[in-house]
Amino acid sequence: MSSTIRKEASCMNNTIIFKSSFARIINEYLRIRQNQGVNIAHELTIMKELDQIMARHGKPMERITRELIEEWQSMQFNESDRTKYAKACQMIRFCTYLCHIGIDSYIMPKPKRPANSFVPRIFSKEEIAKIFSIADTTTLPKPMFNSCLISIPALIRFLYYAGCRVGETISINNEDVDMVKGMVLLRNTKNRKNRLIPLNDNMKSIFSQYLWYRARLKVDDLDIPSGPFFIKADGTRISANSAYNRFKEILEKCGISHLGHNQGPRLHDIRHTFAVHSLQHMVESGLDIYTALPILSVLLGHSSIYATENYVRLTIQLFPDIVTKNGDAVKSIFPNIDMP
Repeated sequence: MSSTIRKEASCMNNTIIFKSSFARIINEYLRIRQNQGVNIAHELTIMKELDQIMARHGKPMERITRELIEEWQSMQFNESDRTKYAKACQMIRFCTYLCHIGIDSYIMPKPKRPANSFVPRIFSKEEIAKIFSIADTTTLPKPMFNSCLISIPALIRFLYYAGCRVGETISINNEDVDMVKGMVLLRNTKNRKNRLIPLNDNMKSIFSQYLWYRARLKVDDLDIPSGPFFIKADGTRISANSAYNRFKEILEKCGISHLGHNQGPRLHDIRHTFAVHSLQHMVESGLDIYTALPILSVLLGHSSIYATENYVRLTIQLFPDIVTKNGDAVKSIFPNIDMP
């Protein structure tokens, strides 16, 4: 087999060159995954790790052995259990693919999924109002063309208004926002299904203000349909990291502690806050939990109401009075939830 495999091949995005005897096969596998609509960023990292180990051995390899997998796992001593689990699942998928195309390889046992101990930060309505206010009044000491500050007030409000994921939101293009009909089309969603977000008058007004300021930037082609909607001052697309860094600055000005080390609060916690506040509002407005949950599930872009269980748990912890009306219903839908 090794004679049919190129010694060196470049990945689709031309940023990573695989050098082991499995280079061509790795590229073909990643191409298949990409054609399936999968974001291959994480798999790309894993394939790079595997390729480097194989290349380091200095001789062509005919298959993925148990010893090779164990050597790869030994590099993960500093990684979290959740990262190790995710990597293991992706490696199992790759080795299964190898066996499917006739390359007998070791398929490691699937590890037990680690418990998610992370507790998201749910902002109070007062904190959300303060975050909005600080976002509106934050200025730069001097012009910075790579700053995303111009987008932050509208971005944060839209995250709270629609409960979108950060990645979905920063991927919005100009053509996805219809200010006449008051609709936003989300294309780059987690479950790869398009989702329409209707805008109320307040959100339309916020977007109009943002577009008014955006139009005054001395940047060409800001309005091309395929161009980014949320931008930096130089007209390029805002990144998740730059938005998160601005968010941390806003939290500091609000007097909200940021723990660091991936402990939050994170920009994604605005989505969690939207979910909890929405469920609370629907139940307090008279909707029973059977009616409210499917609505919330659709708003969040979940494939089923069972993906919404964590938000039900958080809502019950923060607003235990909801159980008074809906305790039996919640228990019948989610029997694993501990009721107060």
